[in-house]
Amino acid sequence: MSHIVNSETPGKRRTSILKLLANLQPEIDSQNISQEIRNDVIAFVILSLTELEKTIHETIVPWEKRGYWTKAEQFTAEWNWVSSIKSRMLNTETSKGWTDWPEEIIRLKEHLINIKPTRKKMGSFWMGSYKRYKHQAIKK
Repeated sequence: MSHIVNSETPGKRRTSILKLLANLQPEIDSQNISQEIRNDVIAFVILSLTELEKTIHETIVPWEKRGYWTKAEQFTAEWNWVSSIKSRMLNTETSKGWTDWPEEIIRLKEHLINIKPTRKKMGSFWMGSYKRYKHQAIKK
């Protein structure tokens, strides 16, 4: 059996995730949004932040193995906002999801200012995220 090489680096995955989050902004800015869509969007954000955390860890592990402690610590500090926003969003969840947009959505927007959303129509890529989020939460 041949060895499968993953050519997508953690940095590329981080960029892709940030672009997806930037593409959510029009939906977040929408005034007329149902509870179901809001739950899907927020769950998508949380799942995306979880994936960002994984890429951050994948980036710093080789640096730590080589003894680049300062570089790893600086990188971790630079991306510390990811876990901070995620944990606050998780704490605002009610039994029926989220009744309103968490304040952390505004903090997230601040980190996405320099990210250009894609111009192509992507559809409702966040749909079903709340169900996935709940399923993963049960597994943990």
